[in-house]
Amino acid sequence: MKRRQEMILALDFGGTQVKSALVSEEFDLVQVFEALPSPKNMESCLSLIDQIVTPHLGKISGLAFSFPGTVDDENGILYKGGLLNFLDGFAYRAFVTEQYGLPASAINDGKAAALAEYATGQLKGCQNGLAMVLGSGLGGGIILNGQIYQGSNFQAGELTFMVPPKNAELEEFEFAGNHVSAVSMIRRCSAVLELEDETDGRQVFDYINKRDSRVYPIFEQYCRYLAIYINNVQAILDLGKVVLGGGISSQPILLEELERQITKLEAEQPLFFKVVNRPAIAICQHKNGANLIGAAYQLKNGK
Repeated sequence: MKRRQEMILALDFGGTQVKSALVSEEFDLVQVFEALPSPKNMESCLSLIDQIVTPHLGKISGLAFSFPGTVDDENGILYKGGLLNFLDGFAYRAFVTEQYGLPASAINDGKAAALAEYATGQLKGCQNGLAMVLGSGLGGGIILNGQIYQGSNFQAGELTFMVPPKNAELEEFEFAGNHVSAVSMIRRCSAVLELEDETDGRQVFDYINKRDSRVYPIFEQYCRYLAIYINNVQAILDLGKVVLGGGISSQPILLEELERQITKLEAEQPLFFKVVNRPAIAICQHKNGANLIGAAYQLKNGK
């Protein structure tokens, strides 16, 4: 008789919406539910969790969360919470255990993306790898020796807070997350093109793909600085592979231009590349469901 497979209910808390899905033991998205608006306070958050969880009680083996902020999964507590700062101090494991009698775990959203790729994506079998999530900031998750690297304070992979190169053209001090923000790059291009919607990435990339002289230099500079950040991390961690996620990663020209910029750096700084191996770079396999898969992996395999 075939064993009935247990499902994990995964919830991904983002700044604007909360995604949820049933995830199999093999980390397949079995059923993805309609995304709901993100809560505005703790009371509405707990109500939202209950709304998502209650219909599946008796059918799931545990709850897996992806959160912004610093996640201490050893003690089951979330700190800071990113844009959802009311979550600071949320003891999610104690809440789930008391409310539903189920095991629970959580992982930072950037680390969740890395775990999804390690579980069934482009980092599968890679002992040392990095996932970079290109969005409003620069999210990240690091796999070291086949494990997600949390860091001493559960803050490893916060690539957003790296410092830009000294020759970067900055009007004022910025962290890397602002400096190589895909959202900011799209807005800059939109302003140059005088588009009505400054957030319309698809339209911007129509011009970028045509090598439009008004915006392609902006995109080139973006990729150059991204290449520099990758090289900096590579010098420290000696990675086998770097994978790129986020909305703009679906554009093939991103990988093409990024590889070109790394090759240019190789010609400019040959000593660096004699000492430090160039990592393989790929596009993340998992898209919108990555954090759900990564959260489920953390519940099943986290230590």
